[in-house]
This record gives sequence, structure tokens and C-alpha cells, in this order.
Amino acid sequence: MKTFIPILAIFAVLACKKDQPTPMAFDDFSFVAPSSWKKFEAQGYDSKVGGITNGRDTLRYDMGMYSYSFTNETAATHHRTELMQNGYKTLTVWPKKTGQGLMGIYIKVDDFRKLSIYGRSKDEDVVLEILASVKIL
Repeated sequence: MKTFIPILAIFAVLACKKDQPTPMAFDDFSFVAPSSWKKFEAQGYDSKVGGITNGRDTLRYDMGMYSYSFTNETAATHHRTELMQNGYKTLTVWPKKTGQGLMGIYIKVDDFRKLSIYGRSKDEDVVLEILASVKIL
């Protein structure tokens, strides 16, 4: 019994440290990211901007009329997938060579609001999961 309690305590600590998915809501959209990712704000002039970071990787967002639509990420260098997500047509891009290019999602909400979320990461699976969870509010 004496050894059971320390072992149970170790499992409890390890369970708490697991990076659990956490919903993150912004003014116009939300997504789910690991709990180690934290929000930050930035100053925008013609759009709402900000992002999330885990201290190693950063994803930035731009919600406005002139948000980036990934025109430089061509089929020669990037995977480009168009899907319906949450009732909106989305474009998701990620580099063909892991860690060597921009990853992101672009959603045209209406004529005045377009959302782009983008960044660079070698942990592409995590970023793609975050992008797949984006919902327009």
C-alpha cells in the first residue's frame, strides 16, 4: 500500500501535464489548440490581428478585407486543399517539404471579412489539427 500512493501521485502529475485540447474564442471565429498555446494581441490598421504561440511556433490571424489568400503558395511548393468547413469554403495550404514554407487557412466570410491564419512549424500535424477546427462565429 505504501508504494501504491507514490505511484498514483506520479500518474496524476503525468496526466495533468498532458497537452489537452483547449477551445479558443476570438471576436469572429474560434478553434481548438493544445493548452500550451496562448493567445496574444497585435495592432491592426484595417483588420483584426493577433495570434497564438507555444513559445516555439506561432500562428497569426488576420480578419479583414485584405487578408492574405495564399497566392504565393503554389501547387509546385505546397499542398492546396479546398473544402467546405463550418459552411464556408476554405483553402488550406502546407508545404510539400516539412518545415519549409507557410502553413495556413483562408476563409472568405463575406465581401468585407476574410480570415487568414498562418505560420511556420515543423510540427505540421498539430497546426493542421488547429486549422481544421476553425469555426466562424
